Amino acid sequence: MGLVRQSCTYLLGRGLPAAIGLGSVAMYSRLLDPASVGAYALVLSASLLASGAAFSWLRVAALRLASQESELHPDLATTIVLAFAVMSLAVGTLEAAGLAALYRPALAAGTLALAAAAAVTSAWYELNATLLQARLAVVSWGVLNLVRALMALAASVLLILAGFKTNALLCGFVLGNLATIMVLPLWRPVLGGRFDRSRLQRLFAIGWSSSVSALLGLASPAIQRYMLLLSAGAAAVGVYAVSQDFASQTMLVLIGSSSLAGIPLAFRAHDTAGSRETSRQLKDNARIIFAVALPAAVGLAALASPLAHVFLGPKFRAGAEVVMSLIALSTLLAGLRIYYFDQAFFLAMQTRPQATVSGISTVAIIVSSMVFIPRYAAVGAALSSLVGSCVGVVLSAAWGMRMVHMPIPMRSWLKTGLAAAGMAIAIRLVPERAGTLNLLAIATLGSIVYAALAIGLRPDVMRAYLRPRFGARIAWLHRS
Repeated sequence: MGLVRQSCTYLLGRGLPAAIGLGSVAMYSRLLDPASVGAYALVLSASLLASGAAFSWLRVAALRLASQESELHPDLATTIVLAFAVMSLAVGTLEAAGLAALYRPALAAGTLALAAAAAVTSAWYELNATLLQARLAVVSWGVLNLVRALMALAASVLLILAGFKTNALLCGFVLGNLATIMVLPLWRPVLGGRFDRSRLQRLFAIGWSSSVSALLGLASPAIQRYMLLLSAGAAAVGVYAVSQDFASQTMLVLIGSSSLAGIPLAFRAHDTAGSRETSRQLKDNARIIFAVALPAAVGLAALASPLAHVFLGPKFRAGAEVVMSLIALSTLLAGLRIYYFDQAFFLAMQTRPQATVSGISTVAIIVSSMVFIPRYAAVGAALSSLVGSCVGVVLSAAWGMRMVHMPIPMRSWLKTGLAAAGMAIAIRLVPERAGTLNLLAIATLGSIVYAALAIGLRPDVMRAYLRPRFGARIAWLHRS
């Protein structure tokens, strides 16, 4: 139950910022035109691609090593900071130059500077959030997420009202990431440390494949949006990006939150407690991730139409229902791969296969995009993402099992599937009407049905939970 409690705390820490993010989508899709949002989506996808490719190795390796220590070693902290500084200078310069050369029509100098800043500040934010995760600093992590979301929303809205468009969203993204100023004490050990080449080599050896995976994984969304731009224009990119981001971010918040507590615990069990404890922890992780991810995907698909009408502006609703449903399923599979099956590579300290899996799934996305996007536009992009996710999760599970046993709790997953199916039936039985209150009512009904079925199908878990708390009272009632 400790893992469930920690996961719920992480979910709350991500849930409030996610709610703010959803409100932001609703606001931006009403204040801006699709072409402006499309330009923002294209530039941001390039920034995230540069950020993931350049910095993922440092973030993932820091998580793997920091999970073994209660506080960063001074030499490790100094090595991480210096490596980040050097990479930041290179990434900012190369991204600005690349966008200036490739993007047409040409971007203004201010937009190029904001794009470079978005790549660097995003990476710094993720690094700090990862270290808080490694230390299981749940409250600090949640507050950091909340401050980031509020800062980004406030800055973006003020700049939009001042007359800016694409740059307003980019500037808001950058300022939101600067919320990391509140966790600067994490880096206090830097004051007493020195650069250690051997530590840098170990960081790179652990994490390099993660950067390759990030490059491949983030390349496909960027390429898809560019193909969509060529096929249907910037406005089509904006329509697709809003629907995709809404579904994928909602799913990733839930999947990521349910896994954040379990991943460092699995690392610690593997390093200190042996295979039996590791297997038990991994099985708990798998149960919780699926119990959160599947009903979320089913709920998003079942409520896609009312969600689109409530959260998206009128100009962004065309095809949103189908895109949301496909992206929800795609993100479910991608989340299972990233947050569960891919952990086998890090547990075994053999991360090269992860890059290979990412490469194959990226090729699958790009090839299917070439087939589907010219025919079906935004729906084709979502369909090709689903193809790539299917390929990726199957390959990751099969390959990872050869290194570390990653248990699949089929009975638990089957019960979750039955509960999610019951929830979907309950949602579809309710007449569909437009409006926020109706959406909330249907979502609440679906949540209640899912919770009731999930609990009813697991009486042994409920007995184990209730007996220590109410056992004495129940025994007294029997005696009476």
